[in-house]
Amino acid sequence: MNQEIHAAPLALVGIGCALPGIDRIDLSNGAAWSALFDAPPPMPWSDAAAPIRGRQIDDAAFDFKKFAIPPLFRLAVSRETRLALQAASAAMQHLTLSDALRDRCDQFCATHLGSDAAYRNATKIGALRRLAERLDAQGLSPAAVMRRIDDYKQPLAQAFGSSSHDRVGEMASSIPARIAHFARTRGKCQTLDGADLGGLRLLQLAQDCFRHADSRMAVLTAVQCFHHQPQADMLLAQGVSSSACWLEGAISLVVCPLDVAQEQGWPAIAQLSTLIAERQDAAPSAGYFAGANQVFCHLLDMLLQRQQTCAGHSFTGYRWRIDAASPPSLKPTASPRISIIDYQPITAQGLDKARFWQALRNGEDALRDHSPEQLHPGAFVRPTPQKLSAYTAHAMCFPTHDPVRLELTRPMMPAKKQRLDVTQLHALNGCAAWPDSLRRFERIAIIVASNLSLSADRQQAMSALWPALPSADVPLSPPPQPAINRWSWHGACGLGTAQLLAQQLGVEADCYAVEAACASSLAALHNAVRALQAGRYDAVLVGGIETATLERDMVLCSAQMMLSASRMRPFARQADGFTPGDGGGFFILTGQATSRAIATIEAISGSCDSYSMTAPDPEGQALAIEKTQSLSAVEARHIQYLEAHGTGTELGDRAEVASLHQGYHRAARAPLYIGSVKYNFGHCFAGAGALSLCKVLSAFEHGQIPPTPVATLNAELPLAAIPAEIPQIALDWPQGEDGRRAAINGFGTGGINYHLLIHQPI
Repeated sequence: MNQEIHAAPLALVGIGCALPGIDRIDLSNGAAWSALFDAPPPMPWSDAAAPIRGRQIDDAAFDFKKFAIPPLFRLAVSRETRLALQAASAAMQHLTLSDALRDRCDQFCATHLGSDAAYRNATKIGALRRLAERLDAQGLSPAAVMRRIDDYKQPLAQAFGSSSHDRVGEMASSIPARIAHFARTRGKCQTLDGADLGGLRLLQLAQDCFRHADSRMAVLTAVQCFHHQPQADMLLAQGVSSSACWLEGAISLVVCPLDVAQEQGWPAIAQLSTLIAERQDAAPSAGYFAGANQVFCHLLDMLLQRQQTCAGHSFTGYRWRIDAASPPSLKPTASPRISIIDYQPITAQGLDKARFWQALRNGEDALRDHSPEQLHPGAFVRPTPQKLSAYTAHAMCFPTHDPVRLELTRPMMPAKKQRLDVTQLHALNGCAAWPDSLRRFERIAIIVASNLSLSADRQQAMSALWPALPSADVPLSPPPQPAINRWSWHGACGLGTAQLLAQQLGVEADCYAVEAACASSLAALHNAVRALQAGRYDAVLVGGIETATLERDMVLCSAQMMLSASRMRPFARQADGFTPGDGGGFFILTGQATSRAIATIEAISGSCDSYSMTAPDPEGQALAIEKTQSLSAVEARHIQYLEAHGTGTELGDRAEVASLHQGYHRAARAPLYIGSVKYNFGHCFAGAGALSLCKVLSAFEHGQIPPTPVATLNAELPLAAIPAEIPQIALDWPQGEDGRRAAINGFGTGGINYHLLIHQPI
């Protein structure tokens, strides 16, 4: 599929890098670049019989103080984050930004597979579980098991590190968030996974964003590290060459529209116009493999060679090209309103839309006790928060987290099924009825919001790190896992989810995954909307899903004091944290005229708080609302309902209501109704925003506003000043002059905020 569209070129105004032995780009001298590929040594973890050769980067001298990372959190910051910070800092060092430009400077990142931080966390949690199982098998009492487990946590923390920031540090979205915090930019933030097409997807995203006033520049950072042999084996099974030089590192590009560069007096290093990717089965090997950094490496090579074009092949089956010589050619902007033609919620209660609405209307929830299979009580459950433990055994979880036990609507080979993540199987079930809906379109994309490192990736890493575990006085064997085959990579990454959906639906589609912490679904929706508005695609299958109730998440979120001891109650007096939930939702969007529209997306935008990696900032949230509203002619007073992020934390609830007061203050006779689907189905992390949108669409269809029945609202929240109400029973939803209108908030750790306006026409 040819993705070429005629759009204004990108002005490249800054380049920075963190490559082996190279921390500065000298475009007049390519000797250092060429030397990277001259007789590379074997990677230290590769098989001695058939070694993979490459260049690793040493970041031991990383300056934590420069990037304002306190000592407590340093062990939680991944190698990928450290490299990306260095590259972005170098790319921006000669640029002076006004406050207005900072508010519209986006931070987008590309990476592939997991980080060392994610792998350490998985190994710590896995080791505690295996130890508890061994002690159970020896017949020790539950109290004795707990004591032995708690004693083992100390040497485990010394070997792998441990802090309350571990869950934040492992998230791919923390990379652009930390760059934004350092650079004091407040534009949109997200990380995407397009494998070795990641750099091209970043450039296309920036090109699509620059058609709108909420984005005036972007810092695009691609980063890749190679951590262990199993990770390499998964890539080799996908056709990546073992004879190429495997190159670690990060490259950061600062791009903006030409008029912005001219206004700021920034000389353009290059103008990038044509950004093409098309299917091609045959993929000859390049001289090097840099993973998510592959396209940016080719682009750097193009600049060093003073050429006007660069091109390459992706192991995912695409040929791509970037052209810096073509003159700008503008295509008229497509309609800013994007139609939603179908949706599918996925919850712990299943896929039934009628059952979904019943739960919403009646104020029901999916809360249940974790089974020992899903959360080992002896290893993790404690009555009070401790390191590497959970203080609640309640969650809104899928009946099982075992892919083998999950029934599929379509048959699948066992050798494939057992290597996939349970979220992927739920996504396949959720979208199984849509082949005909998608095949009527020619140019299709599939964008999935997800954790970018899934269970197979973390399990393989666990086996590689297992020998480094401290002694536990009893032998600990790593958890069993299937041998690596061609499906292991699909089960390891968020991109794999998108590709599996394309395969099941029988469509040729451009695929990638997005992570923006708990705002991931709205970030993915943002990308889909921008691509459709640019005319890049005819339709996009987009959504988000995550299994948020895994042991790892329960434990690491408990360490941050985020979880409710009982159940989440958004905006309630007794709110004490959130309850994790499994699920999300998927949608089919099109920019073409259609009579099948359930609703239309009026506008979407976002921001970054640039304040704290964990504490919400009302000003940053209000900025996301302001930017979204600026893209729509709809007045704030016409928004009848707002689906809140609503995590049920005292600080989060207070910040969100404060931001709503700034963005949605209105006449007292027309209150803003507020609710949160997390009351019903828990906090689904990357899937949270998708489930919020499913709730609004279901409410549109039924003409009612569902309740958020928390019983006793927090009287200290300034709801009356908006004024706003949180319905405790279902209310009729009257149509306004031109239908029903709603807004949706999606906020994520790292200060990432997205806001969506949606309309149901009469």
